[in-house]
Amino acid sequence: MPTRLSTQDRLASTTDADLVARFRETEAAEDLLPLYERYANFIYALCLKYLATPTRAEDAGAEIWSVLLEKLPRHEVSNFKSWLHTLVRNHCLMQLRKEKRDPLQQTNAGLVQSDTLLHLGEEPNEEAVDTRPLHHCIKQLKEEQRRCINLFYLREGETYQSIAAQLELSVGRVRSHLQNGRRNLKLCLEKQQPNE
Repeated sequence: MPTRLSTQDRLASTTDADLVARFRETEAAEDLLPLYERYANFIYALCLKYLATPTRAEDAGAEIWSVLLEKLPRHEVSNFKSWLHTLVRNHCLMQLRKEKRDPLQQTNAGLVQSDTLLHLGEEPNEEAVDTRPLHHCIKQLKEEQRRCINLFYLREGETYQSIAAQLELSVGRVRSHLQNGRRNLKLCLEKQQPNE
């Protein structure tokens, strides 16, 4: 007897392009939700990279929902993750400009983009002093969480499937390590910045 796929299983096997096409056709918020949920961790990590604190990253991530509702129907998108990366980055940079801050002085961009700092045995140099909380918190993660976080958030173009293949894990385990790693990073960063 054939087994019925759950809604979650069906959505997991649906491509980004299919989800984008469905939303562009209906422009219904419920059709955007699966796509947004698929990339919620990615959005949060990018916002954290530019805005430096968990609270600000969460606020910006929530704002991205409205931006997607408005902009996605008006744009031809061939690679959703790449387009989303640009959209989130620009949103965060615009926020920093409004606050009259220099994005180069914001904390986490240097860590995320520096290959040398991503080797977790090394200490940050003086120029990267503001990245120490994130660097410290990444070091505190369990090994598989840390590896999944590094591959998914700090490299362009990695997917659950590609990480699963590299680490010889199931896609479900990768998803679990990413969710747990993100939660642990958030808790750790909040402890590092008690006055935030």
